[in-house]
Amino acid sequence: MTKRIPLPWKRLLCCALALACAVSLSGAPALADYKSDWEQAEADLEKEKKVYEQIKNEKAKAEQQKKSLENQQAIIVGQINDAIDQINQKNSEIAIQQQAIADKQAEIDGRRADFKDRMQAMQKMHDGGAVSMLASADNLYELLTYSSNLRQVSEKDTQVLEEMNAQKDELEAEEAELEAAKAELEEAYNALEAKEDQLQANIQEKDKTISDKEAAAEAQAEVVAAKQKAADKAEAEYEAWVKSQASSGSGVCAEGFRWPLPIAGRVTTEFGATQNVNGVIQSGHKGMDIAAPGGTPIYAAHDGTISSTTGHWSYGNVVMVDNGDGVTTLYAHMSSIAVGVGQSVKQGDVIGYVGSTGNSTGNHLHFEVRINGALQNPRNYVAF
Repeated sequence: MTKRIPLPWKRLLCCALALACAVSLSGAPALADYKSDWEQAEADLEKEKKVYEQIKNEKAKAEQQKKSLENQQAIIVGQINDAIDQINQKNSEIAIQQQAIADKQAEIDGRRADFKDRMQAMQKMHDGGAVSMLASADNLYELLTYSSNLRQVSEKDTQVLEEMNAQKDELEAEEAELEAAKAELEEAYNALEAKEDQLQANIQEKDKTISDKEAAAEAQAEVVAAKQKAADKAEAEYEAWVKSQASSGSGVCAEGFRWPLPIAGRVTTEFGATQNVNGVIQSGHKGMDIAAPGGTPIYAAHDGTISSTTGHWSYGNVVMVDNGDGVTTLYAHMSSIAVGVGQSVKQGDVIGYVGSTGNSTGNHLHFEVRINGALQNPRNYVAF
């Protein structure tokens, strides 16, 4: 049976290990190269992602514009079809009107021919025609009656011809109105055709834009993939460096932790959870997020030595504490840092203040626990 080491001796052992680690790390290379490489890789990645998103947005905008143009085109095509139907209707009405005019002209010609025939017949009557009839009249009554009849026939035919010509004039005026209406319809039709041609040209232009943006998006996706690979490599190298700078051991010091804040706060994201950070979905949360007012003091959860204080693109202002025997704690998104690298701290010492620096959506403390570089669930070590 293994004999359990009393807690006071454990703490003494941890302090000794932490001191030994601080001495051994004093000659270790700084994190500047690894950190700056990672940050630069992440900055390059974000830059190329923004370019990619811009290309996608431009493509989506072109697609939306094309759809709008196609909707306009559909309306114009409908109007063109209506105009064609109206023109065809006018052509039909004009043809009917022209036939009515032709019929009226034939009626006029017929009436005029009848009139001429009657006059000729009357002239041939009674041997010498009208003159003979006038000369053969026995009395004045016969002479006046005959003359009156001739005049009445002539006046009636003249009246009928005038009425028929007036009717023909009306038909021709109506035809002119139909022709004018048809001309207006054809003018509108031509304008609609020109507009439809322009819309079609615009649609073709948008098709080319969409095609170009699609090709650009595919090319940019390859750039982003390469930058992602470089960023992942830089992060792996940074993580490897962090592990190399932390002490290694049995993890005995991973006992007796205190809550890193003077208040309970509210745990907003648990270890390993999926979260939405500024619109980006991230899984496998590396620590525990505790919401607290900005400026709230942050305490060292355990005795140890400050192994790193830095500004980080994601973590913001961050402090790493080597607690000895392979245990490391990390505190991120601080508004400001209150300690320096190599400084020894006791449990409960203020090492910084709650903030929202780095990739953060509000004031909170991101707290991590690692043993021999491996991430642990902070819930297993701290409780309020």
